[in-house]
Amino acid sequence: MTPLPAPMITALTLGVRDVERSRDFYVQGLGFREVSHIPGEILFVQAGHGLLLALWNIASMPREYGDVGHGVQAPPLSLGHNTGSVEEVNDLYAKAIAAGATSVGAPATREWGGTTACVADPDGFRWDFVHNPTFGIGEDGFITGV
Repeated sequence: MTPLPAPMITALTLGVRDVERSRDFYVQGLGFREVSHIPGEILFVQAGHGLLLALWNIASMPREYGDVGHGVQAPPLSLGHNTGSVEEVNDLYAKAIAAGATSVGAPATREWGGTTACVADPDGFRWDFVHNPTFGIGEDGFITGV
């Protein structure tokens, strides 16, 4: 019997309070490519090779996902972007702040030799901008050096 392939993540969905505010942040602010948009309901942006980021009105999510919602703490989720340089970490951090993000941690060199910065988007979802000098992606798509 041939084993089934492992599932691939092709979409991430974030429950947002205001789809239009999220559109301003992700498309106009951070520069994501809009794929589809139903005003007030959902926005899909290209988040990577074959990867969608869905920003869905949190009030509509229970129809499919059951009991979900925002609490007093930040959602236990981080969206990460590995960069090729420290300068890119600084630039993405500044771009996110200008687009309405809240600073969680300014760019800083870490004990493991890399540089990170963390911001919260308008709904509190964390974005981690990272330069890890040992991180790489091979031509075959496999990640090394994490």
